[in-house]
Amino acid sequence: MVLITTKKGIKSDRIGIDFSQNFMVYNPYKGPEFQNEFGGGSVGAFFTDARDPNYQPNQMWTTKVFPVDPITNEPYIDPAINRENENWGPRFANQKVRNYDGTWTEYKAVPNNYLDAFRNGTLSTTSFAFSGAGDKTTYRFAATRDGQTGISVGNKMERNNFNLRITHQLAKWLGTDLTAGYTSTNNTNPQNLAWAPYTDTFAGDNWGVAYTWMFPRNYDTKYWNQKSKYTSQVYGGSPRGTNPLEPNKVMAPEFWFNMHNTVATMEGRNFIGRFAVNADLAKWAKLVVEGNMNNNYGKYENKALGQFTDFSGGSYTINQSKKESSFIKGILMFNNITIAKDLGFSGFIGGEMYNTKSSFAQGTTSGGLMVPGNYFIANSVNSPIVTGGINYNKKINSVYASADFDYKNQLYLATTWRGDWSSALTYKDGTGNNFYNYPSASLSWIASETFNLPAVITFAKLRANVAALGKDTDPFVINPGYKFAAKVIGLPGEPTRAEFSSSTTLSSKLKPERKISTEVGIEARFMKNRIGFDLTLYQDNTYNQIVDISTPIETGVSGVKINAGNIQNRGIEISLDGRPVQTKNFLWNSRLTFSRNKNLIVSLAEGRTDFFLGGAAFDASSWAVVGKSYGTIRSTTQSLKYVNAENNADPRTGMTVLAWRNDARAAFPQRSNKYQDIGNINARFRGGFSNDISYKSWSLNVLFDAKIGGDMAMSSIRSGTHTGVLPNTLFGRDAEHGGITWTSKYDGITYDDGMIIDGVFAKGQKVTLPDGSSADVGGMTFKEAYAAGLVEPTHAPQFYYRYASSSTGVSDFWIVKSSWIALRQVMLSYNLPKSVAAKMKVSGISISLIGRDLGYIYNSLPFDLNPASLNSNLTSAVGEEGFLPMIRSLGGSLKVQL
Repeated sequence: MVLITTKKGIKSDRIGIDFSQNFMVYNPYKGPEFQNEFGGGSVGAFFTDARDPNYQPNQMWTTKVFPVDPITNEPYIDPAINRENENWGPRFANQKVRNYDGTWTEYKAVPNNYLDAFRNGTLSTTSFAFSGAGDKTTYRFAATRDGQTGISVGNKMERNNFNLRITHQLAKWLGTDLTAGYTSTNNTNPQNLAWAPYTDTFAGDNWGVAYTWMFPRNYDTKYWNQKSKYTSQVYGGSPRGTNPLEPNKVMAPEFWFNMHNTVATMEGRNFIGRFAVNADLAKWAKLVVEGNMNNNYGKYENKALGQFTDFSGGSYTINQSKKESSFIKGILMFNNITIAKDLGFSGFIGGEMYNTKSSFAQGTTSGGLMVPGNYFIANSVNSPIVTGGINYNKKINSVYASADFDYKNQLYLATTWRGDWSSALTYKDGTGNNFYNYPSASLSWIASETFNLPAVITFAKLRANVAALGKDTDPFVINPGYKFAAKVIGLPGEPTRAEFSSSTTLSSKLKPERKISTEVGIEARFMKNRIGFDLTLYQDNTYNQIVDISTPIETGVSGVKINAGNIQNRGIEISLDGRPVQTKNFLWNSRLTFSRNKNLIVSLAEGRTDFFLGGAAFDASSWAVVGKSYGTIRSTTQSLKYVNAENNADPRTGMTVLAWRNDARAAFPQRSNKYQDIGNINARFRGGFSNDISYKSWSLNVLFDAKIGGDMAMSSIRSGTHTGVLPNTLFGRDAEHGGITWTSKYDGITYDDGMIIDGVFAKGQKVTLPDGSSADVGGMTFKEAYAAGLVEPTHAPQFYYRYASSSTGVSDFWIVKSSWIALRQVMLSYNLPKSVAAKMKVSGISISLIGRDLGYIYNSLPFDLNPASLNSNLTSAVGEEGFLPMIRSLGGSLKVQL
């Protein structure tokens, strides 16, 4: 049982008033490290891509050149029409060249083009409260307003919160407690960190994808992020490079067009209410009867202007939802009962009924808007689609009790028990394993109260806990049925379409999930509390998790829902604190924390050794694997390793097997095309270091935290390697960067971008020689084949393009360790002297300067990528698919008490 209350008024001769004002600036101060030596240009001829037709016929494998307009004989920057943009163009030298819109420009890097996409965000928080009390009544009212602008265009949030609490004594033994609250939230265009096509309209789509996949290093964000550049001045909508009459052929103008012309808003309204009656039945007994409600109402709208000719297309969606929850409970509490000499007792018994229901209604246009820029459902080109209904409905009835004993203020035993009956585990016929309970017991012994310990030991305590937790599932899981799939309106007589609500089947008599937790610990303090530590060892085992196990396609269902698994977590938590300096006016407190958790999949369903957890980043995913950790990273695109079945001592064993493309004259690592375990998302340990220093009226807080170990799938490294925007793609581009210079026997042209690829060719691999014949290089390393004159160096752009391609690339290089140490907060505060406050007719004034997320002292991720860029909030999240910049917040606060 958890009791949640708000502050109440304190009896006083006057009304107490509190006021505070906070203001923070969110500064995007660092993006990833890009290469700024080469700009936009094609990888060269290759069988899958459409290269600009105005490269010269003898430039099939030549990069670092511009295409040339055959009419004007003027060079221009490759606009990469119908393909992702690439950075295999010339080295930057301020060349005069035609830009994507036909204007003259200097060909040069724009090092900060990624950060130029953002602005400083702000957060203003104003809080006001007044409180008071009389002989029988207390009251407190608080109001808070948050106004926030995000770092991206169009992103903002407003929130207003009001809370009121009133208590009143009806009689000496009987009182009431009323709480009411209202919160309104309006959020516009939140950021998106999940992979999606760059034409996605929600919040302008994914920044990391845009700047590693579409925008080259010469892309001037400030120039192209103008209405006249992301809007076609001839045809309306965003410019289309595929239209030969469109003068502006810049890549992905829809990125900015959608960002500026799409508004996604989420409005939320929350009402809470609580009324309790408290009756003192005796000095040792108290009865509390309480009713509580928590209702949420939401409205989502998405208005998208059409990006096609004459602003055709576009869409409008409106969704309204509500979630209403309520519970009634009664608790009889027993306090400070002496049941024997030196033996005390406290406890409670109680019960509650909880009910929650959610529903929604949604309408969406189809086929675009008839009249551009007019956002209502009837403006749909095709018949709009509407859907809705009840999507959540659950009832839980509960009883609970506790019994706490204390002996001589040195030995304490606390026991609790709770039982829940859940409708989510009740079948239609009323049967089911719908009851689960939560017993717990904790024993603690304050040894320093029992023994006369040495004077250096101020306090010593031992503790042990054991608890069992239960969990149900979501509504409608065990009682699937038919649901409305959608309704196309506007066509008379068309029937409503329905579909079965689940594609899985059930095992009979699903059980509640079960978690058993045990913990032991010791806490001690020394030298009159100058130094202390707290050590905890724990183990949790979770059983009977309700999961979907995939089934063969011939069964007709996608999976079967069963109880399965034993997942174990073991760990240690250590906290060390001390007071290095303590004088009359100066105080310094420090706290160092350390935690390490190791999990193990003990078992899954019978016959199963693995289970997909849901976390994924491109083609890396997280799994539960028996005998390994929850969050094992798997991929089918890890490189294949060479094995010589006839000679175990072959020195090539373990080397990367190379794939070969004759049409690209390129070698690159070959995929294994089978799942391999390649990483683990779990940190080896986490830590924190906090320091609080005070001197007279000044105080300073400095907080560090750290995560050491754990792997992260960095999809942006893959895409940025494929397109050549990252520094790891510089090697081999020319002689200055380690490229091999040679004259090709295939075309007689001299190149300087050759690479000797590390690896060995698979048995039976043949390559086409310059005279058209073929040679078998199977079992040879690339270096050996090169020395024998059977292969030429692989062009660097061709290698990186294939090494990181979505169709042939490998995951070896973008599953990386993620360790970091961050400076999380520095806060300097000053309390004005009471004499100064009194002259201002107030009780107290404090001023603070605050800096949060100030930077990473250490970051193991390559290219300074942001470790906080996970693409989901799942516990099984495996990595990122696009990133935000590192953002620090700087500001201050003012607090006044009247």
